[in-house]
Amino acid sequence: MKKLFIYFPVISLFLLGTVACDGEDGGRLSGKPVRIKSSYSDDVSFSYQGDRLLRIVENGPGSTITFGYENGELASLSFSPTDPKMADGNAYARFKKEENGNITVERGGEPDFNIYVQEIELDADNFPVKITDAGAWSVGKGGERTKEHDGEYCSLFSWDASTGLLLKEEVREIKTSQVVAVYTYKYDNAPGVMSKVDCPLWFYAYWNRQRHYAIGIYNALFSGYANNLVEATVDDDLNDRHEVLQYAFDYSSEGFPVAVSAQTSGGETLTIQIQY
Repeated sequence: MKKLFIYFPVISLFLLGTVACDGEDGGRLSGKPVRIKSSYSDDVSFSYQGDRLLRIVENGPGSTITFGYENGELASLSFSPTDPKMADGNAYARFKKEENGNITVERGGEPDFNIYVQEIELDADNFPVKITDAGAWSVGKGGERTKEHDGEYCSLFSWDASTGLLLKEEVREIKTSQVVAVYTYKYDNAPGVMSKVDCPLWFYAYWNRQRHYAIGIYNALFSGYANNLVEATVDDDLNDRHEVLQYAFDYSSEGFPVAVSAQTSGGETLTIQIQY
């Protein structure tokens, strides 16, 4: 059974474009998205080696994200500005699988060159059940590390064991265990946008958590590991945010998602289309 991660992020909402589907799998090119088209924002493109994701290019002011692999497993991400005129925006994330099966993440970049560490805890079935912010370290000239501060938050995940879909995420203060935000999710029954992409399950949890504060249309696509997200309820005391976000999908004759729309708080309908 394929298991899904979900978490949501800080990239702007994307809009409309046109889509041409051709190739295999009923016109779905083996099911992997190759381009997201927008009417007013810049497009996003995906490239692969087989089913393995190699690069995401967010055109215009966005990032080019390169996936690095070691011994057949995802080991790193590197971020660079897609626009060569941008002076900074370079960053990285490195993933280390520990002996207990959990994942340690080290990330850093411009303009803050501290190393931030997170711990992804997996259960016996490889569900990511907890992500903890361990803290930040500075690095001396000789490579020595000095801890600057402890992490403040962790996230706990609840799953539907029969479907492998994430039902709820609780964000808690590490010191007090107080719940400061709750995210709950609902899905359709169609194949998810990312359902044919060969990324480890823990990656989707990590990816969405890094962009946790804006569940936009683009970000919602990354929760489509098994099925597609159609509703997210946000109760975030830290940011005084309480709302229900809904996503409406259009499907091809084969039942795959080819467009998704949502309304902004101002009532504007935003739509993006997906090319395979």
